[in-house]
Amino acid sequence: MTAPAVSVIVPVFDGAAFLDRAFASLAKQTLANWEAIAVDDGSTDASAEILAKWAAAEPRIRALRHSENRGQSAARNTALAAARGEWIAYLDCDDEFYPDHLARVRDWRDRGDVLVFRYDQTDELAGGAAAGRVVRYDPALRYGAMFAETIAVPLGVAHRRRLLEKSGSFDESLGRDEDGDLWRRFARAGADFTFVPHASGLYHVRSGSVARTRSPAPPPGLPSALRTVEIRDGAERYPVRIPSGESGTVAQLFERGEYGGVPLARLNSPPVIWDAGANVGTFALYAKLRYGRNAIVHCFEPYPSTVELLRGNLAPFPDVRVHPFGLGRRDGTPDLLVHARWAVSNSLRDDLVPEPAGRVPVRIRDAGAVWDELGLGEVDILKLDTEGAEVDILEGLGPRLARVRVVLAEFHTEADRRRIDAGLPGHELFGMAFHAVGLGIVKYIRADLSEV
Repeated sequence: MTAPAVSVIVPVFDGAAFLDRAFASLAKQTLANWEAIAVDDGSTDASAEILAKWAAAEPRIRALRHSENRGQSAARNTALAAARGEWIAYLDCDDEFYPDHLARVRDWRDRGDVLVFRYDQTDELAGGAAAGRVVRYDPALRYGAMFAETIAVPLGVAHRRRLLEKSGSFDESLGRDEDGDLWRRFARAGADFTFVPHASGLYHVRSGSVARTRSPAPPPGLPSALRTVEIRDGAERYPVRIPSGESGTVAQLFERGEYGGVPLARLNSPPVIWDAGANVGTFALYAKLRYGRNAIVHCFEPYPSTVELLRGNLAPFPDVRVHPFGLGRRDGTPDLLVHARWAVSNSLRDDLVPEPAGRVPVRIRDAGAVWDELGLGEVDILKLDTEGAEVDILEGLGPRLARVRVVLAEFHTEADRRRIDAGLPGHELFGMAFHAVGLGIVKYIRADLSEV
């Protein structure tokens, strides 16, 4: 019997609602020479019956079964042990291939040992900010992070079967990231990775999605998968969704107190707070919990992918005003340079992001004009963490800075720090925190208040 060109591995657990869709995408493949090995991992729904129906109707589909649930790695390994194709592709039971995917695996087979495809994602999480939207993810943007995270879900990966002889199969002892673990073992064994500029299929993001519950791919526009960090304030709990590579910023803020030392007695009640460079909203949440629940907080964030997280994380505080634009000296739509590893490090400055993963035009507004439009009297805390635009904002505010009580500003070079200091002649330095050489936070209070 002639071996198939590609063996498709289909782990199944309680997938009755999705199996017809997944197998229909297989039946539409423009490549005819394939086989699919589907392993029912002890499902409690009608998955076994649906698999049997498809296997009876389509001789290229083989259905195997575990008598009890052993986990997706075991299901994949059972299928791999039965595979006969030179190449392996993966289709989780709730996802679907595009019609030419397996043909592209065949066409690109001589260009590498592991083929990594782009894929589309559709968010089906109830109430999700991106529900129903289809967006494309390109794992090539994350190649440099392969040994720190899972850069692609199985839908986006095809590889030579013989690699398993050298690297082993999926580690059934792992409770998560077993796919990323296998990709890393391929890389350590010297496998040649090729990134294919075509999409493999549609990845359905659900609360029970197989790959999502085990290190999902990064959401569109963000450099790493999301994780939820819980902020506790007494008996209250506030979940914050943040790119996993940036979760340390929460500890810097809440545990190490990088913005600590603000003299609360010098603030008005309620305090007015400007959060420029709000990112996912951790400082705004900190302000509400530390400076007063009645604090009037204005968040300014220009990056669309981050704004969605910002709104969601601050949902418990509907009085926080989210402004989906950045601040500067004048109105404009410059390109934001997207950092390859950390969204928190996106910048308008070439010197801070010399090798951007992409460029996104964003809206910047004249900081002074925004102040006037909001009809502000005093601002109690002006927090600036805008990856290099801090001085531009100070210059945009100009004489209005005389009505700012406390300024908390990040600097990225020693020259930036000196320019920030020169831009605040009516304020006195009361604190400084260094993150690294030439990088840190400076804290100022208005001179008349420091003497009270």
